[in-house]
Amino acid sequence: MMDGKELVESWKAEFRTAHEADARNAARQSFDEYWDWVTAFLVTGGAGQRGWLEQVDQALRRVQDEEATVRLRGRLLAVGKTIAAEWAKPSRHRRIHSTLLQGRPNLMEWGGRLQRASARDEGDGATIADALDRIENDVRSALGA
Repeated sequence: MMDGKELVESWKAEFRTAHEADARNAARQSFDEYWDWVTAFLVTGGAGQRGWLEQVDQALRRVQDEEATVRLRGRLLAVGKTIAAEWAKPSRHRRIHSTLLQGRPNLMEWGGRLQRASARDEGDGATIADALDRIENDVRSALGA
């Protein structure tokens, strides 16, 4: 099984495409700088928060239904990649923020929502799935998708 860094590295081409798709941002921010922020969000974390991959593992630790775990992990990784692709842009140009002080939607609220859902989950993943539905809706709204 791949570790987090290897997994994220395997997504590098997808993020290069996302970076190039936003020509305005690509003109202001090099791919290397963008990639550093992507990996920070997904692997390293920051400002007292764990990386997204670690948050996913923590959120799913109590889910006992293996099919639910696989399904939720796939959704959480997909939304994490979408979030990372936007959040990695410079603060003044992104539509997803780090904290409430910077704006909404933001990573701190989503992380808290996911942690609370995980703590309340009864092992079937249903509470996590509900929280994830709201996070996915927030992301779609923020990105105009």
